[in-house]
Amino acid sequence: MKKGVCLTIGLLLAFSGAAQAKNPDRGLGNPRRTYISKGTWAVGAGFGFNQYKSNEGKTSSGASLVGLVSGLSGNATLIEGGLSGSYFVKDNLSVGLRFNYANTSVHLDEAKILNSLSLGDRHYVRENFTGAIAVRQYIPLFNSKVFALFAEGRLNGSIGYDKDYETMEVGKVGTYGDIYSVSLGLYPGVSLFLTNFLTVELSLPLLEGGYEWNPQVKNAEENTKLSHSFFNFKPGLLGLNLGLVFHF
Repeated sequence: MKKGVCLTIGLLLAFSGAAQAKNPDRGLGNPRRTYISKGTWAVGAGFGFNQYKSNEGKTSSGASLVGLVSGLSGNATLIEGGLSGSYFVKDNLSVGLRFNYANTSVHLDEAKILNSLSLGDRHYVRENFTGAIAVRQYIPLFNSKVFALFAEGRLNGSIGYDKDYETMEVGKVGTYGDIYSVSLGLYPGVSLFLTNFLTVELSLPLLEGGYEWNPQVKNAEENTKLSHSFFNFKPGLLGLNLGLVFHF
């Protein structure tokens, strides 16, 4: 009997402690404090451009990369841009749409791997368009109305193509493929108001899972298929995104 009473009292104390700790103060700020108010519209844009060149035209012995690749000659271009729009259905909570464009172009004139395997006249191009439905929750830091963390969940759909080819006497020989993918992802980040209406935001993919399929045509004769299921739980530094967002 005494054991039963002690157990009951212990359970009540445990539930009482859990209830008091339901909203613990960790010093980060009050998530109920308004960072962006209900009824606000937000429109954002981002753009990125990177270009790499190394001794194009085979005019010298070429560059070296990490000691593994030598005699490197060629160029690579990466272009990415996007637009977003959202509406705040509650304070600090928005629902919206995102559209992104990405283009990767790599042209390798010549390279030698570990001074043994030679590569040359290889070309790779990938282009895709992505649309997403996004839900984002802001948490103002230190009760600030200027600086906040956010977590964004997205349902992504993508369509595009890629081609990998080399130039021979008969023309371009290689593989052409269409790309389709669907995925779910979690993208945390930080937001900072530069003015009363303009924020700069930095985010990166943390958790992503989905499926990609890639029907291909090889040398205009052979049909092949490539599929890829993926689940990643790690910061994707290559997917780091910087953008400006206007609120009105």
